[in-house]
Amino acid sequence: MRLASGSNSQAVLIGCSDYDDAALPPLPAVRNNLEDLRDLLTGPGNCALPSERCTLLHDVREPQRVGEALSRAASGVEDMFLVYFAGHGALDDRGLLHLLLTGSDTKLLGWSSLRFDLIRQALAYAPARNRVLLLDCCFSGRAIDTMGDAASLYFGQLEIAGTYVLASAPANTPARAPLGERHTLFTGELINFLREGSAAEPELLTLGAAYRHTARTLAAKGEPRPQRCGTGTSDQLALAANAAFRPMASDDVPERLRGALELAESGDLAGAVDALRVLTLQCVQVLGARHDFTLLAHQALAHAEGESGRASDAATRYTLLADQLAAERGPKHPDTLQARHEQARWTGIGGDAASAAHLFAELAVDASGALGPVDVRSLSCRWQHAHWTGMSGHPDRAAAAFAELAESYGSTLGERHDDTRAARRNHAYWHNAKDP
Repeated sequence: MRLASGSNSQAVLIGCSDYDDAALPPLPAVRNNLEDLRDLLTGPGNCALPSERCTLLHDVREPQRVGEALSRAASGVEDMFLVYFAGHGALDDRGLLHLLLTGSDTKLLGWSSLRFDLIRQALAYAPARNRVLLLDCCFSGRAIDTMGDAASLYFGQLEIAGTYVLASAPANTPARAPLGERHTLFTGELINFLREGSAAEPELLTLGAAYRHTARTLAAKGEPRPQRCGTGTSDQLALAANAAFRPMASDDVPERLRGALELAESGDLAGAVDALRVLTLQCVQVLGARHDFTLLAHQALAHAEGESGRASDAATRYTLLADQLAAERGPKHPDTLQARHEQARWTGIGGDAASAAHLFAELAVDASGALGPVDVRSLSCRWQHAHWTGMSGHPDRAAAAFAELAESYGSTLGERHDDTRAARRNHAYWHNAKDP
């Protein structure tokens, strides 16, 4: 996590407030977007870009002028190359995105607008270590009447290798600019965050933090959630110092944790993982590795990693968490046993069925001794052991394990219970799998 180096960075800020095409309503707030974002990027304590390294293009009419500015800025950049656009956008009849300039004609998109693939090229070929695209535009409804899943077409074009992209959500309406407000909706939230900071964030406001804030804030207002995509550690690049920073206290953790879990619940698992990684590091630094909140943050991060498709990372984190819980609360504590359960489960999901079966075999013995042989958690461990035994290439052992498990379920829950019936079905499945 670090601030972008102003002396080795370049920014090109593009925005259009007025349009010649009567079909495109004016966006007077865009001028303020550009000026206030420039002030932030060139301000002391932030990126501190020299004024000559922050190019502002307002109400530009010709695509060529934009191309010249991008080419000139990209050639002299080492650290960060940032491109911002605010205004209207449109998809043509092939689904290609166009950024509309003051002189653009929606009936002649290809001739009068800035094709987004040219922005892609400028970013992709820039020698900068970090390339950033901030895009605050929607596409006109007139241009997408027959496009089908326009949102997928739109966002599919934003994935630029080696570039962090933060974009306002598209809609079949003009860009969101509430009447009388100083900024457009998305850029306003971004600028306010970079300017005012947040007590819930570290000393520097990274791109990842900017995304989390705008996504959470706009969603709470019932507005479309911004989108992002990025590679490597680009989300850890900071654009501003956190004016509201204060050392984290234990009382801050529940709210921070709740915010991250809200991202996960909304389907943004990658955002949740980013937020939880920051939180776990801060918990370790401020509260210590053994604090209950630190362990809770690690648990939430491990779960989010697994659900986001990083099964191996989840298994590794749960392994460390289980060891820590065993040292703090004892090897037979229910929390320790649960962490070991998740360690084994994600080990199997990650592709190592044999190790998962071995881990569940040991866990079933320990859980039975600590919780009792008919406790639902003990039975669950036996079930998982049987399943991963079969998945590791031993259907005969899996069949025998499920037969024993069905008897245990039957004696405790009854023969007609769903779990008993499911165990018998699994027994039959693995029994038949022995002799294909």
